[in-house]
Amino acid sequence: MSLESNKSVARVAQTTIQEEVVAVIGTDGWTKRIVDIILATMGLILFAPILLLASLAIRLDSGSPIFIREPLTGRNNKATRVLRFRVAFATGNRINPPMTRIGQILSLTGIDELPQLIDVLRGEMSIVGRRTVRRLPTSLC
Repeated sequence: MSLESNKSVARVAQTTIQEEVVAVIGTDGWTKRIVDIILATMGLILFAPILLLASLAIRLDSGSPIFIREPLTGRNNKATRVLRFRVAFATGNRINPPMTRIGQILSLTGIDELPQLIDVLRGEMSIVGRRTVRRLPTSLC
């Protein structure tokens, strides 16, 4: 099997999985929105202690700001900005700023993504759907 046909099979599998998820939750936009609100609220309540500790750790480790808005490609390749914990130093080098000690831990555990639940409540994101896959820097692998 060639590399091109492998990519085609992967695209079909991904589309099929997404269609099945939508079929389980419902195709109505309002049903999906209600599910998003319920799950995001439960997630924020459940993870509130972790969010508080992470905020405090970032503040003590490297100061303000605690949160950043990061651009990501969303649905239909539309650019959106998502809320995340700041994991790098706030310097002028925006291309590849060095990560903080706390930022490395937050990034590896995925805790830096938890503030996106706020974006879900605001209706800017959905819990169910495609996510941009982030690759670990080669220095951490």
